[in-house]
Amino acid sequence: MKRRASIHVTGIVQGVGFRPFVYRVAKSLSLEGYVLNLGDAGVRIVVEGNLKSIKELIHKIEQDPPSISRVDKLDIEWEELRKSFKDFIIKKSSTFRNAELTPDIPPDIAICSACITDMTNPNSRWYLYPFTSCAACGPRFSTITDLPYDRPNTTMVDFPLCDTCNTGYTNPLDRRYHAQTTACEDCGPIYRLVDAHNRPAVDADSIAGAADLLSQGSIIAVQGIGGTHLVTKVTDAIPIRNLRTRKQRAYRPFAIMARNLDAIRAFSRPTPMEEELLTSWRRPIVLVKKRDRIDDRNQESEGGGAIPDDSLELISPGLDTVGVMLPYSPLHHLLFHFSEEPALVMTSANPTGLPMYIHPDNIMSKLEGVADYFLIHNRRIYQRADDSVIKPVSSDHAVFLRRARGYVPDPMRLEGPYGSSTIVAVGPEEKTTGAVLKSRRIYVTQHIGDTDRLENIEFLSDALNHMVRLLAVDKIDAVACDLHPEFLTTEFAEALSSDKGIPLFRVQHHHAHLASLMVDHQLSSNTRITCITADGFGYGNDGSAWGGEILVGSFEEYARIGGLEQTAYAGGDLSAKHAVRPFVGLLRKELSLCEMLDIVEGSLIAPGISTTEKSLSLLIEATKRKVNVIQSSSAGRYLDAVAIALGICSENTYDGECPMRLESVAHKTKIRLEPRFNTNNRGTFLDIAESLMQLLELKKDGAKSVELAYAAQWYLGESFAKMACDAAHSEGLDYVGFSGGVALNRIITKAIINRITNERLTPLIHRHIPPGDGGISSGQAVVAAAKLAR
Repeated sequence: MKRRASIHVTGIVQGVGFRPFVYRVAKSLSLEGYVLNLGDAGVRIVVEGNLKSIKELIHKIEQDPPSISRVDKLDIEWEELRKSFKDFIIKKSSTFRNAELTPDIPPDIAICSACITDMTNPNSRWYLYPFTSCAACGPRFSTITDLPYDRPNTTMVDFPLCDTCNTGYTNPLDRRYHAQTTACEDCGPIYRLVDAHNRPAVDADSIAGAADLLSQGSIIAVQGIGGTHLVTKVTDAIPIRNLRTRKQRAYRPFAIMARNLDAIRAFSRPTPMEEELLTSWRRPIVLVKKRDRIDDRNQESEGGGAIPDDSLELISPGLDTVGVMLPYSPLHHLLFHFSEEPALVMTSANPTGLPMYIHPDNIMSKLEGVADYFLIHNRRIYQRADDSVIKPVSSDHAVFLRRARGYVPDPMRLEGPYGSSTIVAVGPEEKTTGAVLKSRRIYVTQHIGDTDRLENIEFLSDALNHMVRLLAVDKIDAVACDLHPEFLTTEFAEALSSDKGIPLFRVQHHHAHLASLMVDHQLSSNTRITCITADGFGYGNDGSAWGGEILVGSFEEYARIGGLEQTAYAGGDLSAKHAVRPFVGLLRKELSLCEMLDIVEGSLIAPGISTTEKSLSLLIEATKRKVNVIQSSSAGRYLDAVAIALGICSENTYDGECPMRLESVAHKTKIRLEPRFNTNNRGTFLDIAESLMQLLELKKDGAKSVELAYAAQWYLGESFAKMACDAAHSEGLDYVGFSGGVALNRIITKAIINRITNERLTPLIHRHIPPGDGGISSGQAVVAAAKLAR
């Protein structure tokens, strides 16, 4: 029996070799018809032939599509045979843009094994070519200027194909058929290795020369797919120290790129989940635990020696993890091809919080005095994209620290009626992303950074405008921002609202966390949950600084029904940097000046000012008199106070350093702190000052600081979970969630999940959206949509 079928496929089916896949399968089944890229609405397949063969084609699409594609939905219409075709063809992409539809825009994809083989085969046209790619791999999002995803709508339009490349590009049976970033050394982009004066640094091959200079201990700025890395060797501590000195980055951890999994196994014991993440086509940075080197000093990786202990400590000082990724671009593979190093330091070249450098002139001018040499190329980077960073919080669950390359712009699907509006959300101030909600999908931008600088506001604006253009948005219904009145993102949203004459919704920071968690789990719009929201700072609706709250709510509304007791911390933003300040804020009524000085003397109380009897006395007096104090319930500040109380860390030289070091040194113990709760007409609140006194008493009695570090973090998680579970039972709710930057902590997360499951409730932990402030924009967008729909 012969039939005709019209098949509409939606999902990630553009820029991933999907049409050539359909073509090959259809031809093998002797089917006739065509496959068409619809530009922003997936792929249409119209096919005629034997009914069994058509069903086999459908089965292949559903069960065995290209590995980097994602088929979300198949709509099939069966018709009578018309005998309209004589062959099966790939039709030219449609340029029609339907404002009601939402496209799936492909993210950047790591180089595939077939292209690696081409690149390392002396008989291949792509031998040692650092921009090798095919229809199944290579840059996507960072090169796209518009949709549909065809070469004229990418930055590869600057490089017309040579006749040989064009032959493969136009042959449906070729692996490079319609591979929009394909090229060769005759027609494609090139790398140059230059010194600080823009003079050629070597006479021979630039990449081989760069690898040689790296082996000598040089620091090289390497322009990549979506930005620029600073690169140096790992087998010698001296260049790593030099890099820290030049970047003025004393302790913030560096990322490294390992040659292969064996190189990672030489300094870590990655779990199966971690190895799956590391080897996926998305190639994120994964925070893996450092292995105990005492019994493993003879471990070496295939293709290079192990990383020395002093180098590993310099890479991530004071931490039990190291951020590692595997090569994802042709250039990375070539650097290792010409090198004996087991891994390379590969850290973002831009200053913390600022946009990635993407223009060669800017790279050279901004990194003068930091990099010795510059490996730069002439392919435009249209959209910056940092490396994504993922942290395992258990053996089978990991969360995003940063969601960018390899994942953006995959959308989140929204359940319920609120998604019919088009909303632009601008995020908070730190670790910002933006988001566009359209047709029940939320598209979150790449990681933007800290928006207390104009450069990042411009980056945010550019990223949002690009997303709006790709999504063919013709009308924005509303804009959403944080409740804080002084954020630059708030000013940006106010200007956008005024310019377009649309409503502005100011969304409380922790309500946005709650909403982002609901989006992450695709909960319906009428669902209410209990949510623990724990972080460093969020502007509360009472004007105080929130950071350790128990909320009950939904997309539309929320209520704060408990959390950490508020404390007065002196010094404003200084209290988030110097741990002595939250320590004094919590214990000034419990300890004498001399008792506090015994614990914190010598630590910095402000930049360049050590804690002495005089400076500590002034701080206590300022706190008592409420001079420049901030009322805060911050979980982050509590963890800072614990860190200094136990002698583990006294200063956040980078965001979250004290809590991260506290987590890293913690040893599992049976020691438990007893929580004390205070209940009033506002809710139930945890007395965290009292727990600090317990810690100090236990320390005085001889308990080990590393065990007390674990006990304090378990106490915080267990106490949060008790308050949240009590609220859930009282409200008749099933879901108890955990969001905010503290949700990156393994020990606290474990304590919370244990309590929730023991209470026979359902825990919600982030999966696809960062629990930190990188997830705020998605929550802002859906809260605004819910309020707009009232």
